[in-house]
Amino acid sequence: MLRGNGIRQAERFGGALIALVALSACLSGEREMEARFSASDHAAWMAKGSAEIAGEAFIRRPNGWLARCSGGVVQLVPASPYFREWLAIRRDGASIANASARTEEHRAALRQTQCDQNGRFRFSDLPAGKWIVITRIPYDSPRDAFREDAFYVTEVETRAGEVAKAVLSNPNRI
Repeated sequence: MLRGNGIRQAERFGGALIALVALSACLSGEREMEARFSASDHAAWMAKGSAEIAGEAFIRRPNGWLARCSGGVVQLVPASPYFREWLAIRRDGASIANASARTEEHRAALRQTQCDQNGRFRFSDLPAGKWIVITRIPYDSPRDAFREDAFYVTEVETRAGEVAKAVLSNPNRI
């Protein structure tokens, strides 16, 4: 039976436990986005331009060998407040509430391509601006103990008539 200080300690522990549970629910699980997608806010990014992004995606395994994005999908989204919040939620390990409806809203602003056999990719006809490049590189081999399945993200700025470079690798892991 708890008395005096024991009761107060149990109450503090219970309060701390409730706060910890509430905090963990905020850090993972499902979160609602505050930003709303607006096609008019993203119109400049959805226009056709003369810029390009050329890049490659790979991970360096502990043995020094590379695992490439070969055949993987690479997505390109505007570096807008909407997509920055979307990415921040994903980085926190949470999912986005009503994600399928949100994806339908912003589908027109999303561009995607595929990595070639060497892990290289290219986006063409882009307007000048800041972009977020995202890909997933899974790796699982029975020959070594290294396993990986993560997303890689980098930000790139394009200029009219120029080719911007993007590298998605270990430092860009989320």
